[in-house]
Amino acid sequence: ANLFVDACGALDFSRKSSFKCKLPRHSTVFITPNGNGSVLMMEDHDRKIRLRSLEAQYYRALIRQPWGARHLDGNLSTYWSGASCRDISVAMPYSRVMVHASTLAEQVMLNARADAARIRVWDRDAQTGGISTYEIEPTPERQLDFGDLAVFFDEGLAAHLNVLRLSALPNETGGVLLGYYDFNVNAIVIVDALPAPTDSQASYSSFERGTDGLFAVVQEASRRTADIVGYIGEWHSHPPGHAATPSRDDLVQLVEISLGMHMDGLPALQLIVGEDEIQVLQGTMKS
Repeated sequence: ANLFVDACGALDFSRKSSFKCKLPRHSTVFITPNGNGSVLMMEDHDRKIRLRSLEAQYYRALIRQPWGARHLDGNLSTYWSGASCRDISVAMPYSRVMVHASTLAEQVMLNARADAARIRVWDRDAQTGGISTYEIEPTPERQLDFGDLAVFFDEGLAAHLNVLRLSALPNETGGVLLGYYDFNVNAIVIVDALPAPTDSQASYSSFERGTDGLFAVVQEASRRTADIVGYIGEWHSHPPGHAATPSRDDLVQLVEISLGMHMDGLPALQLIVGEDEIQVLQGTMKS
């Protein structure tokens, strides 16, 4: 086979297949829990952008775009078997299934003829029958290994972080990292980086993140992504001419974050954006 289409009701297969290098090109398709939307993700021909990265970039679009506000509504309704965006047990009208199934079947065939990776989303107005299509431009991923765990983020996020740093110069800036843990594949995926809250304190050589409105923003990101994406750590920038090498204060902060995350049994991430590089540190408390 040269193409594998995943249309099952769970996330495990698409994530695990991303770690298998000898598999053919993969695509995943699903209908949203309320039956009003559908999604197609397809790896590029050479599998340089895999489903795990496409999934993260889809979540980032849900968090940032107006259409993401209600896209996954219904994922925790009466009939649910988990908190994923592709719950196995959900009741929806057969007519909605047929509309999206026809679109997805046709789109899989059309996009399989191209070499590029693809993320495409359809939202249907059940009252008028009108359909809106949204395109998300995929970007390559970066992988960092920390022993048993690997950390992933994509070039689109890296570009976003660099823009936030440049817009704050000559001062430092920072904020919260959003993402998810998947210990079935020993991975942490960084989905998005929030800008500094308005009550943050920044100077040329320091940054202290504020909290104004932050809890609500993190909660909304979690709601839009069916409780998959949440807080995983902190990020900050360094001033002009400085690399992303952590300072003593940075290491102290990492310890503090790790102590807090240890209560939930989770590792913490700290991301630093320097002049020409991005560095990610992982902190884990061990007994």
